[in-house]
Amino acid sequence: MNLLTVDHITKVYTQRELFHDASFYLQDGEKVGIIGINGTGKSTLLKIMAGLEEPDAGNVVRANHLVIRYLPQMPEFDPQKGALENVLSYAQIGSVHQQEDREEHEKWNLESNAKSMMTRLGIYNFDEPVGHLSGGQRKRLALVAVLLTPCDVLLLDEPTNYLDAEHIAWLKRYLQEYENAFILISHDIPFLNDVVNIIYHMENQRLDRYVGDYDKFQEVYEVKKSQLEAAYRKQQQEISELKDFVARNKARVSTRNMAMSRQKKLDKMDVIELAAEKPKP
Repeated sequence: MNLLTVDHITKVYTQRELFHDASFYLQDGEKVGIIGINGTGKSTLLKIMAGLEEPDAGNVVRANHLVIRYLPQMPEFDPQKGALENVLSYAQIGSVHQQEDREEHEKWNLESNAKSMMTRLGIYNFDEPVGHLSGGQRKRLALVAVLLTPCDVLLLDEPTNYLDAEHIAWLKRYLQEYENAFILISHDIPFLNDVVNIIYHMENQRLDRYVGDYDKFQEVYEVKKSQLEAAYRKQQQEISELKDFVARNKARVSTRNMAMSRQKKLDKMDVIELAAEKPKP
């Protein structure tokens, strides 16, 4: 059973179609990387999965009682409140398991875990107003907030942005040991290779699924690309020959029917198109 299914969705943003009839599925325990050049709609897709945006066509199906945690590229916090207070508020609001009367020991555990994560990510002043923090510190704070509460699926948009090597290494270890499923967007190829086992490539308004890390994706993609280019060249040659025959014979009575037959073949042909972009994230 799929945890999350994106079923033939279409999304138009600022009069541009980001994806058309695109599909995606996530199974339990899968570690997914979404790649593609900037502007293809990767962040929008993640927001649709999180329920923050709706597709213009198609459906998103989530398993019953599925708990999703979403990390945006740059989260919003209350700049006047302290770092720890913001994290605890974000974690509690975001959890569907949050109870009105949370036991005191649960609150203590939540705070203790938050402080431990913050310290590991280089945030030591728990009362520092978020407005005083740098972009990198706020990103690390957001990671703590998202990772603090258990969930079924993590959605991470560019989680390594604004992180230094030490903190990327910490996040890599965390995700390698993470038992549940996650989906992340990243341009960091070594990071992808270390943490994902499924790649979805967003290109030409569609999503293609590849099993393996980024290096495996690139290997398979290059084979598919070569095959597609060969088929494209062969078809273009056929199209050229058909058009030439139609042009030379459509006016002659003796060959008009043959020309019409070839024109019908042209009209019905599913023309192969080559991608205009490169797969490298």
